[in-house]
Amino acid sequence: MLLAVILLTAPGTTHAAEHLVRPGDAPQAVLDRAAAGDRLVFLPGLHQHGLGRHRAMLYVDKPIEIELREGATLKLADGVCKREKTGEITTDQDASKSLDDLEVGGDFDLSAPTADGQELYGATVFTLVIDRAGTGGAPDTFAWGHGRLFDTPHKHVPITGEWQELDHGVRVRFGQRTGHSLRSLWFISYDGPEAYGIRIGHGRQRDHIEDVRITGQGTIDLNASRNAQPSGLVKRINACVLVHGRVRRVLVEGITMTNTMRSVMCYGEHTGEFLPGGKVGPGESFDAEDIVIQYTRTLNPHGAAYLLGHPSFRGQLRNVRCNHNYMETGLTAIEPNFNLDGYQLIGNVIKSDGQAIHCWRHSRNGLIADNLRIHDNTGKPVVVVNSPRGWKPPAPPVLRNNRNHLSRDAAQGERGT
Repeated sequence: MLLAVILLTAPGTTHAAEHLVRPGDAPQAVLDRAAAGDRLVFLPGLHQHGLGRHRAMLYVDKPIEIELREGATLKLADGVCKREKTGEITTDQDASKSLDDLEVGGDFDLSAPTADGQELYGATVFTLVIDRAGTGGAPDTFAWGHGRLFDTPHKHVPITGEWQELDHGVRVRFGQRTGHSLRSLWFISYDGPEAYGIRIGHGRQRDHIEDVRITGQGTIDLNASRNAQPSGLVKRINACVLVHGRVRRVLVEGITMTNTMRSVMCYGEHTGEFLPGGKVGPGESFDAEDIVIQYTRTLNPHGAAYLLGHPSFRGQLRNVRCNHNYMETGLTAIEPNFNLDGYQLIGNVIKSDGQAIHCWRHSRNGLIADNLRIHDNTGKPVVVVNSPRGWKPPAPPVLRNNRNHLSRDAAQGERGT
């Protein structure tokens, strides 16, 4: 396979190389050989690859410019991600648990049917909830089920403190027989592992990765229909572009992102113990900042789009501009989320079956202006602001001229629920 390298020179500047990546070339090998400040250009055609470093098709750890030319598609290969037997517990949906002592064991039967619910991305998810607090020495009881979220047809199962069989090979154990808060909730997901298109940072890199540009008129395709997906409830989910940890000054511009769970995700990392309601114990914070996402397209009828901040990582994210993008999503389109400080959402055009813009958990210093929700004549709001029980709510953003195109209301602002 041939790789063309063109030297770009300008008076008074250092030499930078342009690397032309043809279909069939290994882009990670090209990037690893490139010097800081070089430019990778994906030429038109299908660039189909598996996952490499940090579960990405292309992992970036240096200043670099990446251009996807019109007609170039960076696509995850078929069958790279398969369902796994090991379950992952999602526990901190709210801060109301007096005990968080659920364990999961057994080997999940991979022949079990997957869920129909869109929010599960084809995974099997068990819901468990404390449905009775024991009194007079009687144990607490729980309800459980799987399929659609929150369906728990099996009621009032006494907690034994030992391993208890559910079905499909799944076993659970609570550490204590009593003392659980009523309505405490857990999910157990059986799903596929995470995958990323272009990933900048792995979360806890010691030095900053900075000055990364991802531009062009090409496409990143995570091929969700031919790869098992994470459930959407677990910590690590798929994205076409991920910015994670000590990363600053990133531009994502012009590209199209499709067939994924999220198009772009940005968040920091933290080493401290995670405490209820978003708090952390002593530790080190690895923060991301100065991110610009503009003039991109997200075509994702079964997924979401832009996630800015994440409660399962809990580092800081600062100064994000997500402006003048177009998106078609089945779920939430733009989500300012946990530990986001300073953001703009301006001039986006949003077609979504879910929320258009959902400010969720604690974010602050936001400006949300001139966004247009299209293709909805049911009066859905453009902006919703709220948080789960026990979490600090978002600081109300500045709202200006956000409109649902088919609504009778000329402008729609914040709605808290």
